[in-house]
Amino acid sequence: MKEELLIERLIDLAAQSSIAHHIPGRIRLKVKLPALFLARDLEISDLVDCFSGILDARVNAGALSIVIGYDTGIIAPELWERLVNGKNDPSHRESIREQLLRLVSPENR
Repeated sequence: MKEELLIERLIDLAAQSSIAHHIPGRIRLKVKLPALFLARDLEISDLVDCFSGILDARVNAGALSIVIGYDTGIIAPELWERLVNGKNDPSHRESIREQLLRLVSPENR
């Protein structure tokens, strides 16, 4: 399933990221250089196509950052916090994965 692969890559990407700036509806992740390769492999635009609530996503390689715009009516801002901070508690990986699975657009299931 493509969406499950996207979820795993997104979780792996978040593990190499920190939150540079976050206001409800827009998050900028600061990434380590290897994470840029993950973002490229992830095809960041697939996030918009696969997940309900993600409005746009773009990589700024020069700034080592990824900006994601999202609908707060669909995705709770806390999900991003949990996703990025999950690297500190691997036991959260499964619950985050389940939350992301629920966000898969119906046409992608």
